[in-house]
Amino acid sequence: MRSGTTRSWSLPVAALAILVASVVIGAPADATDRDRGTGASPAPASGSIGIRLVEASVDRRDDPRARVYIVDHVKPGSRMTRRIEISNSSASTHQITIGVAAAEIKDHEFVPASEPDANELSEWTTIDPPVIVARPYSTTTVRATIAVPPSASRGERYGTIWATVGAAERRDAAMLVRKVNQVGIRVYLDVGPGGEPPSDFRIEELTPGRTEQGAPVVRARVRNTGERALDLTGKLWLSDGPGGLSAGPFPATLGTTVLPGDTTHLEVVLDQQVPNGPWQARLRVESGRLHREVTAKITFPDQKGSWGLPTTFSEQLPMIILASGVVATIAGVVMVVGYRYARRRRYQFVR
Repeated sequence: MRSGTTRSWSLPVAALAILVASVVIGAPADATDRDRGTGASPAPASGSIGIRLVEASVDRRDDPRARVYIVDHVKPGSRMTRRIEISNSSASTHQITIGVAAAEIKDHEFVPASEPDANELSEWTTIDPPVIVARPYSTTTVRATIAVPPSASRGERYGTIWATVGAAERRDAAMLVRKVNQVGIRVYLDVGPGGEPPSDFRIEELTPGRTEQGAPVVRARVRNTGERALDLTGKLWLSDGPGGLSAGPFPATLGTTVLPGDTTHLEVVLDQQVPNGPWQARLRVESGRLHREVTAKITFPDQKGSWGLPTTFSEQLPMIILASGVVATIAGVVMVVGYRYARRRRYQFVR
């Protein structure tokens, strides 16, 4: 896919980009430090840098994930280019290095891989230019080109395009403190012949409960039934509560990424003032342009750190299919018998 098949977007991505600030002694931050720092803000003393994806593939213009992450499928031998904007919102000039490192999905979180070159993304990707000098309150556009060789094997690769600014300070003759601020854009690149592998998931179970602090919580068990990794988000609505009350929507906890075939839990923590119920709960779970919705009657337990009765959805579909099949079979038999009876009556009348 070439850069000519792209579409520009202008959306804030601060909530979804990987954002890191870490302090190390005598060396830049490694993968472990970046993992621990994910979600933190850069130290104010070092200034503030940002990163955002400017364009996405035309065929993904309706995919919210593709507006903030590089999510794509390419054939071996293909080349794709994406424009990325680097911003410096500080009052200082910074030298910023842009590079690529491998990532992995571990315990349902998208994290840096233990080795930056754990997959081929760092080898396939070039940044032009790889180093910029960002003046105060400026934005600079760079190009990331991913060239997949014809011999590339099938499969999805994960990585991060990092923008890094580091400042070193010598406290004394024996110690060098280096402060590293990084922001990054996730890469989900699937490689293989033909069309893109399917993406899908199902909500298998919904369970009401209470956190250790006593807040009502709804936990959904979600299974990735497709062939690509998913980033799950969700919202919960409550209706038909005590006295006809309604509440919501309540957002699900962010940061849940699930591999193909894996099962994870998505939690929605509610306001502590929400009554026990019973409630009619409606949960909508999304990953990009995919969404699934379930409803269930729930009642929150009284005790802190406890769970109520779950509602299971995975067993309902086969039951519905089976019931529909039985009804269709009976209807078919009735139609055949009725048709034969009508023909016999008509034959007797004509004779």
